[in-house]
This record gives sequence, structure tokens and C-alpha cells, in this order.
Amino acid sequence: MSRRLTALTCGLAVLPVFVSGAVIAEAAPRSTVGTVSVSAATKPAKKVVKKSTKKTPAKKTPPKKVVKKVVKKAPATKKPAPKKAPAKKAPAPAKAVFTSRVVAGPADVTDRAGRTWTRRPATLGSWRSSTIDAGVDIARTSDDVLYRKTAPGVRWHRVEVPAKATYKVRMLFAESYFSAPGQRVFDVRAEGRLMRGGIDIVKAVGKHAAHDVTFTVPVSDGRLDIEFVAKTDTAIVSAIEVVSTAPVAKPAAPQPKVAVSKDSFYHSDISKAPLATNSKEASAHLLRQVTDNWGGIAAFNAYRYNNSFYEVPATQRKVRVNFYDCQRKGHVPGGLYDGAKHFVDVPIPPHAVPATGTDKQLTIYDRSADKLWDFWVTEKSADGSWRACWGGRIDDVSKNQGIFPAPYGATAAGLAMTPGVISIDEFRRGRIDHAMYLAIIEPAKWANFSWPANRTDGHSADPNALMEGQRIRLDPTLDLSRIAMTPVARMIAEAAQKYGFVVTDRAGAVAVVTESGNAEKARTGVNPWDGMLAGPDYQAMQGFPWEHIQVLPKDYGKPRR
Repeated sequence: MSRRLTALTCGLAVLPVFVSGAVIAEAAPRSTVGTVSVSAATKPAKKVVKKSTKKTPAKKTPPKKVVKKVVKKAPATKKPAPKKAPAKKAPAPAKAVFTSRVVAGPADVTDRAGRTWTRRPATLGSWRSSTIDAGVDIARTSDDVLYRKTAPGVRWHRVEVPAKATYKVRMLFAESYFSAPGQRVFDVRAEGRLMRGGIDIVKAVGKHAAHDVTFTVPVSDGRLDIEFVAKTDTAIVSAIEVVSTAPVAKPAAPQPKVAVSKDSFYHSDISKAPLATNSKEASAHLLRQVTDNWGGIAAFNAYRYNNSFYEVPATQRKVRVNFYDCQRKGHVPGGLYDGAKHFVDVPIPPHAVPATGTDKQLTIYDRSADKLWDFWVTEKSADGSWRACWGGRIDDVSKNQGIFPAPYGATAAGLAMTPGVISIDEFRRGRIDHAMYLAIIEPAKWANFSWPANRTDGHSADPNALMEGQRIRLDPTLDLSRIAMTPVARMIAEAAQKYGFVVTDRAGAVAVVTESGNAEKARTGVNPWDGMLAGPDYQAMQGFPWEHIQVLPKDYGKPRR
């Protein structure tokens, strides 16, 4: 297929979906600064010189010599320079006891003490849940609500903690299925250490009874890692509480991975935005692209066709990126080595690894220089040089909405990729605070696109096809607690109700896109997605309610000139 320079195709592939018989996750809700005063100085007294008179001899009477009164003027009153206020010490970070409370169920619950336990996060390594019937009394507790839901097959729980400290962990269990001892046995490890071995809930307390396991563990790396190791059948858990044993500094608010402008469309709340006149029809067009392909589940691109990201220091050596004519243009496009010189003086680390897949996306971010580069089909040659089929640079990115000058950049719509992908850090935190990049199968044909896009690779002539750049959201009035979906889908749904998606590329599947784990794997030997997803990435979006998508008007949010 021939492609225009301004209509780049970023191919996206997804593994076939083999829908298992496993039960997916059930529905889930959701200084005063002191001033220093300086006293006024006392005015100096005036100096006065008295009149002086000389007497003449009696015989002579010369003319009288008048001696003028000499008075020295006092210097103009000056206020002394104000004393320097003592340097203010930076206020010590506020401290508080850190607490994390989560339940295995899909909805927040409140215990008898009035404390909220949040619904199962994506950081809990299980996408399934089972329930002890509401009519069954759970023995040994008055807080049945904490034990009624369990997460069978749980493998881990990750908790981002704010400081190096010792944390007390309370794990809540209740057996919902087995009735005899020895039928379910597992170990619990934390920070690589065995904390409790051979946990057998039925043996300890019987079926449908509360069983708590408590231990303390020091954490020095900012994340508490809890592992469940199955011995017989699978491990389960009902709830987990983590509390610091002493007050610790409160965590700083998370910062965006790339500092685009504060008024960027990526950060705008669109939950109250008006809808396009054809919102219902356009939403149905998108829904068919999901339900008619890949087992009816949208893709969550964790391992391929995503984006590899590197933030570099100001001292990073700069290189020239060679042009690779993978689209057979037959010439070197302007602007790469002349004019703006998008491919010149690029601070690519020699150890950089592009994303897996034919797109080989790579982002370089120099925060100190306030510059961002995106490259498409990026390769390192045997001699150590770099080449790319396309890409571009944004200068003064902190004042930019996240849009490359046309026709540059790596996405088909000309939008910066990193601000819209789901980063590894925010997935670990369990919260997405921005609009998300969305690839679809049938975007509107190339002449029809919407701000913030400045081009498209779409091909559909359907009048209800979504345009690249068009913004969509999940119905903000939708009660997510009533919809069965995985914790990953739930996290994305919450962000989609407030920030929505931006249609950014054409692909082989409707897909949300993540930060590639290749950079972290190159450093540590482990792809972080292996330890963050509780199942295959092609099932991560199972249950997402695409039928409740709403479509905003063309060019919604475009700044007025």
C-alpha cells in the first residue's frame, strides 16, 4: 500500500486470544512563612561649629573682620541596609503513618471501624475472584465484609511505599471452597524472605472462617513485594493491610513522565464535554471493531507494538540518526538534516533498545534541554550508528501540547506518544492520570482528521468512522462496580471516564499501548510486565465496556486563535 509522507502507518499486531474458562474479575466500583522585621536606625545628631571672634590691638582699628558661623550639615538620614534574614530551611517533609488496605473484591468496602479498604488493584496478582455467599456467616470475625471475596490463584501483591522503613503486614484469609486440611497449602514471602510457610486455612480455622497472618518486614527499595507460592492447589487471599511501624515522609505527588504543557489535551478533564451529534453511531462503529476481532477483547500492548522510553542527562553524547527509507520514498525528506534538523544531534544512549515489533518505536527525552524525540522503525547498525524510517523533535516541549510539527513524529496522527501510553510506574501505582493513546482498525480516511492530530493514516469511508485525533470517553455516569472486568480494564476504565482516549493510529486491533519493558529488561534482565500482569496481555482488557463509549465533536478543545 502506498503511503503519503503525512500519513504514516504504525502497524500493530496482537496475539490471537484464547479465551480461557477462568472466571474474570467481578464488577468493581471506585506555611505560613514568618517575616523578619528590622528596627529603624536612630538619626545621627547634627554637628555645630561655634562662631569664633579675634580681638584687635587697641591702637589700631582695622575694619571689623566677620567670621562667618560655620555649620556643617548633617548627612542626609539614611536607613541602614536591612539585615539579611537568616536562610530559611526547607520545611521537613510531613510525616504520617503509611497505610494501604485492599480487598480481593471488585468494590471498596468499609470495616466496622469506619476504615475504607479499596477494591482489588491491578497490583494484586490475580484477575479472578470467588465469593462466600452472603447468607453464610464467616466465623471468627465481625468484619465479614473483609473476608467474603477471595482472589484464587493470587501470585503477588506490590505496594509502592514512601520511605525506607519497617512495615507491618496483615493478611486476611477465608477458605471459600475446600473443606478438608491439606487441600490448599501455600507459602507467603516478602522482600525475598519466607514469612509464613505451609499456610493451610482449613487446618488452622476450618472453612468459612477468618484467619489472619501478621508479620513485619523492612523495605529499602521503595516497593514492598509480597509473593504467594502455591504448594497444593493455588494460593488465595481476601485482603491485605500494610502499615508503617512509625511515621514516614509522605510521598511526593507523581510527576508526568514527559512535562508537556499544563493545558495539554492529555491532562484535560473531558467528563463534562459535549458529545458529537453522531456519538451513538460512531461508538457502535468502534464497538464492532472490538467484538468482531481477536475474541472480542481489545489489545493491551505490553510486550510488542508499544513504546521504548529513555530520559537522558544533559551530558548524553549526541549522534546523527541516519535516514532509513523503509517506505521507499526514493529521497531524503527535508527537515531531517536541514532546516530544523530533526535527525541531527540526538542524545540516544548507546545501550538503548527500541520497542519490540515492526514499529520499533523509541522516545528520547532531555528534560534539561526541554526536547523530545520520537522515532519510528528505529535500528542500531553493526557499527553502532542509528537509523530510523521516520520521527521528529519537539523543542520547548514543556510549553507544547504534545504535538509534533507536521509532518514529523512517530505516530500516524503526529502526536507525542509517551504522554499517552500507560507507563510502567503508573501501572505499579495503579492509577492513570491522563488521556490514553488508542489505536483502532478503521479510522476515517486520510483527508479527515481532528485536532490535536495534524494528519492521519486512516482509510475508512464510513461517515461514522472515528477520526484520528478525535477524543472519546467512557460514559462518566457508568457505575463500574456493576461491570465484570479485570483489574487492568478497571484501572483504564476509571481514566477513560475522566480523561478519555485519543485516536492516534491505525492498527490490526483496537489497542491501548504501554511503555515497553525493554529498557528495564536491559538493565535488570527482567521484563517488568512479567511481574505486573496476572495473565496474558491479550486478556488484560477483558470485560472493558466498549458499548458505553461516547464520542466528542471534531476538534473538541482546539485552542482559539
